[in-house]
Amino acid sequence: MPLIANLGCNIYQIDVCDQEPERTSCYLVVSEKVALIETGPAPGTFYIMDALKNLGIPPEKVDYIIVTHIHLDHAGGAGTMARELPRAKVWVHPRGARHLVDPARLAAGARAIYGDSFERLFGEILPVPGERIHTPADGDALDLGGGRTLIFYHTPGHARHHIVVHDPVSRGAFSGDALGVRFQALSILAGSDFTLLSTPPSEFDPAAAMETLDRAGRLDLDYIYFTHFGRAGGVSAILSRLKEQVIAFEAVGRRVLAGGGGARDIENALWDMVMGQVAEYGFKDREHPAIKFMGLDIRLNADGIKHYLEKAAGITNSVTL
Repeated sequence: MPLIANLGCNIYQIDVCDQEPERTSCYLVVSEKVALIETGPAPGTFYIMDALKNLGIPPEKVDYIIVTHIHLDHAGGAGTMARELPRAKVWVHPRGARHLVDPARLAAGARAIYGDSFERLFGEILPVPGERIHTPADGDALDLGGGRTLIFYHTPGHARHHIVVHDPVSRGAFSGDALGVRFQALSILAGSDFTLLSTPPSEFDPAAAMETLDRAGRLDLDYIYFTHFGRAGGVSAILSRLKEQVIAFEAVGRRVLAGGGGARDIENALWDMVMGQVAEYGFKDREHPAIKFMGLDIRLNADGIKHYLEKAAGITNSVTL
C-alpha cells in the first residue's frame, strides 16, 4: 500500500511508518475546511507534512488536528503538528487536554512501559499551546463546511480519554483504539479483516468497552477507519468478535491470576487463543511475519488485563498512561 491512499469521500489515509509500515494510520478529511485525524508519534510527522505537500494542501489550510486519545502512538506528534500547522485547533477529549499542554507525565508513563526504546519510538514530545486546544463534549459536532459534519463521542474502555469521530458522509467512524486494531498484512493473507481488542495499561475497562462497542453498533456504520491500521467494512461482524474478545480476555486473565500466573502467562494464553483463530485461515507458524507483527499488541494486552484485574482486586499498580 502506498504511504498515501485515497479512500474516497475526500478521505486520505497516511501511513506514518510507526516503527514499520502498516502499523499506524492518520487521516485527512478534506472539505471546505480540512481536518487531520491522529498525528501518530512525533518521528512520523514528516510523512504527514509530505502528504500535505503531495496533495497540494498548504499547512495554513489545515483547520483542525483531532486526536482520538493521548497515547503517544496516536498523539505524540500533536505538539509538532501544532507547530507545523499554524492555524489548526487541536481537538482532544477533556481528560487529555492537560497532558498535551504539559506532556511530561504522559512521557514518563510511556517510558515506564517502553524503557530504552522510548526515544526511538516517540522522539521529542512537544507541548501544545493551551489556547490552541478545544475539548468537545460527548455528542458535539464540528462543521467542516460543504455539507460535512463530524460528530464526537466519548468512548471509554480502551482509555477514559478516548473519543470516536463519526463521519456520516462516509458512513464511517475514526475509531482510534476503541474498536480494536486491524492487522493489514494478516487481513490481506486471510482474505478478511483480522481485528483484535486493544487492552493496554492503565485504563482498560471491560464494562466500558462493551458499552462503547454497543454504541458504535447503533451508529449503523459501513466502515471503521482504524488508526492501527486502515479501513474495514463488515462492521457488525467486527463488533461482534470484539465483544466476544472482551469476555474471553477477561476470563483468561482471571483464570491465569487465580492459578498464580502473571502477565507473561496471560500473554501466552492470549497467543494460544489468537493462534487458534489464525489457524482457521491455514496459518500455524507463530514466526510468520504477519503473525509475529501482533507481538507488541498481545504483550501490551496482557499487561493491561493484569493491571485491570489487580486494580479491581485492590492491588496497587504504578503503571499510568
